[in-house]
Amino acid sequence: MDSSPYGAYADPTANGSAYGRAMGQSTRTESPHTEIQHIASAIEELQRRLERANEQLSHVAAIQTTEIEIGRLFVEAQRFSEASLLKLELRVQEIVVEAEAKAAEIIREATEEAQEIRWQAQQSSSLPRHTAQELKSVIGDFASVNGELIRQINALNTMLTPLVDRRSASFGQSAAPMRSL
Repeated sequence: MDSSPYGAYADPTANGSAYGRAMGQSTRTESPHTEIQHIASAIEELQRRLERANEQLSHVAAIQTTEIEIGRLFVEAQRFSEASLLKLELRVQEIVVEAEAKAAEIIREATEEAQEIRWQAQQSSSLPRHTAQELKSVIGDFASVNGELIRQINALNTMLTPLVDRRSASFGQSAAPMRSL
């Protein structure tokens, strides 16, 4: 074996070429060839590793893109649900106002009718006792229906008020973090 750090290339009889060697020197010829094969296989291994790293990198990038998209969709969903809740609360308030107005109108009409009936009853003193009893019963029924209507409207208002207050409070709290986005 040659003790030169350059192996077969340091052999003066080789003239810088492995072809100029004798048969006994074939191990020196194979040594650079083997080293080249080792280098080539190392390069191939590095290329395979690079390809795997690139695949993993593209996979990670796809996951990050998906996570960002999911986050964006959640933010959009939250905004949509808050907007829907706000619309619903406004609609509930409109319904309550309409119901109160309708109840007030019914009460006003019933009161006017009752007053008209009383006035007619006072004007006509010749009403038979039976008609007066029927009139009194009708007035009592009107008062009962109006009282029940008022109780139902108050119950509806009481039932909806906490819902609207809670939604408004939660909307105010959830809107604060959204502004920071």
